[in-house]
Amino acid sequence: MISTRRFLALGALTSTAIMLAACSSSPASNGNSSGVVQLTMWQQWGGGHEEAALQSAINQYERLHPNIHITQTPVTNDAKILSAIAGGDPPDIVDLGTSLELGAWATQGALTPLNSYVSASKLDLSQYVPDALKPVTVNGHVYALPFMDFTTGLLYNKKLFAAAGISQPPTTLEQLTADAKKLTIQAPNGKITQLGFDPSWPGPDQGQVCPLEPYGWLFGGQWYNSSSDKLTPTDPANVAALTWETDFVKQYGAQNIANFIASSGAYLTATDPFESGKLAMVYDGPWALAYIQANVPSLTSSIGVVGFPAPAADPQNTGTSFIDTNPQVIPRGAAHPQQAFDFIKWLTTDAQLASSFANLVANLPQLKNVPSFALQKNPGFDFFIQNGASDHVHVWPQLAVSSEYQTKLCQAQDSALFSQASPSQALASLTNLTP
Repeated sequence: MISTRRFLALGALTSTAIMLAACSSSPASNGNSSGVVQLTMWQQWGGGHEEAALQSAINQYERLHPNIHITQTPVTNDAKILSAIAGGDPPDIVDLGTSLELGAWATQGALTPLNSYVSASKLDLSQYVPDALKPVTVNGHVYALPFMDFTTGLLYNKKLFAAAGISQPPTTLEQLTADAKKLTIQAPNGKITQLGFDPSWPGPDQGQVCPLEPYGWLFGGQWYNSSSDKLTPTDPANVAALTWETDFVKQYGAQNIANFIASSGAYLTATDPFESGKLAMVYDGPWALAYIQANVPSLTSSIGVVGFPAPAADPQNTGTSFIDTNPQVIPRGAAHPQQAFDFIKWLTTDAQLASSFANLVANLPQLKNVPSFALQKNPGFDFFIQNGASDHVHVWPQLAVSSEYQTKLCQAQDSALFSQASPSQALASLTNLTP
């Protein structure tokens, strides 16, 4: 969704409340005497230029369909959305910032399955980037249409590399670890003034996924076995990933790194660790490039982007990343589900719109083929486009416990990083979760 790729808090409503709402009668039609259908859309882009871009798209649709009027409202509180659904008065459309809640909401009956609408409208799902559909599919049913995808890669500061005598970005995880050491300036008392890499930043506190998620895939692990329908947090490769992360942090001290991050400015500002030139490498997404251009234009030419390097023993995993999208959902009980579907179908399949919106928000088009746009000329951004369409990207499993699993995964990560548990013990704490 917005460039911070925020992960929103779980709502407190029970699945029972959602199920009851699903069985209740639909709210009265919001049409007016002139025959214009009034659609309500709650969106998680927030305000600013992104809200303006969405409004521009809505205006275009209304010109094409004068019998439709869409009112958009920024609503970033998941509890409010679920409360509206449970109360039988949901919006017609919700634009979610990530797919993290989709598995739980679909399982609870909070969302309208779209398969019948897809079939009736003859919507060709093959026009979407293949992995953009996986985050919006739960138990074989499509519960949303994808809009604006996002992935991650290794961003690095060429000036800091040159000052440290490093001529090329790392091609293996071992090299990244060694380069990070050369790029770090740490006083005898532990205080860090320049850091080569922080494997846990940005993370959920900055609106990002838990970094351990892609590290597990980087080492060849999986977080869920669809054949056995079992969560697999203790997959040996996942344990190896957390062991690497823990060993990396121990070199500098977890609290010393935390103090360094805390002494910097907020994420995606000119004073954040990376934009201020104090952090040499970061595992982040294409939006970071846009924020650097806006906040510190002089830094733009010094930033390189490559696939995140894999362990030397698994070179085929270089470039590993998660992929997600901004799901366009229709809540259960929406007053105008057909008109809502017609709009999100148009929103997610108009190639020119996908191109211009991606250029504005520095996300990736959800369609395979779109007209060229200015950001594509940026070699760093083009890497994300190419990598997002490759087999290096992975999707977090869509399950009833997906959001809880992600939250507890990062708690396990922090427990290991701060030496409160061994990596294997920390991950074993997740085995009591059931899909």
